[in-house]
Amino acid sequence: DAAKAFDRDRLVTTMGGAEAREKIAAEIATQKPETGPLRVRARPARQEDGNELVAHAGEIIGLAGLAGHGQTDLLLAIFAAAARSKTGIEVTAPVALVAGDRQSDGIFPQWSIAQNIGIRSLKRLRNGLLISPQREAELADFWQKKIGIRTPDMNNNIFSLSGGNQQKALFARALGSDAKIVLMDDPMRGVDIGTKLEVYDLVREEAGRGRTFLWYTTETEELDNCHQIYVFKNGRIVANLRRDELTEKKIIQSSFGDAA
Repeated sequence: DAAKAFDRDRLVTTMGGAEAREKIAAEIATQKPETGPLRVRARPARQEDGNELVAHAGEIIGLAGLAGHGQTDLLLAIFAAAARSKTGIEVTAPVALVAGDRQSDGIFPQWSIAQNIGIRSLKRLRNGLLISPQREAELADFWQKKIGIRTPDMNNNIFSLSGGNQQKALFARALGSDAKIVLMDDPMRGVDIGTKLEVYDLVREEAGRGRTFLWYTTETEELDNCHQIYVFKNGRIVANLRRDELTEKKIIQSSFGDAA
């Protein structure tokens, strides 16, 4: 019956998640990136001490803490600083943002899947003054295969996709661009476990190639993918944890307590 089916689905998800966490932890432990070029140095606007977020090429940096405590604000400030100088923030390479609220911040609802992916790469897709349909299609086809976007036709409207596949299209937009820094604003919230695991693998793979990820997440297990984690409280960084120091208890203590 429905109750048994639900329990089975929940068990499969839990088991899959546990196995994935073990795999991710082992991979990150052996994947300590050497310190590459500085990509981001950022101090939250409300920070009163010397704490700041620092990210180098090839690092996956986690932003943790209770929701609404300044994580998204800092990501948006970094995004803005890539285009215009901003006090307390240094950005040394092109930036792309993967929004958490894809309906209001990420998707162009009247456009095709291919157009939604290509919008961040217009310079590369141009042929003279116009967008080359062939180049746009080649970019979309490459990322459909790479990230596993499930659709029979990339010219279909973006809303023909499931929620998880819409989110994959937003990742394809960021990763298909020239951005060396990818900002992730809790993008996997509410996405199915299968899509999550595929995206986690891709993020680690791209980091291995030198891309930098700043990843705000409200799901503690996603921080397993990160090399360094900054915990936020009241708009400030209150803790800085290495991956081997990461525990849910430390995050909770830092989120509710004083600076750690």
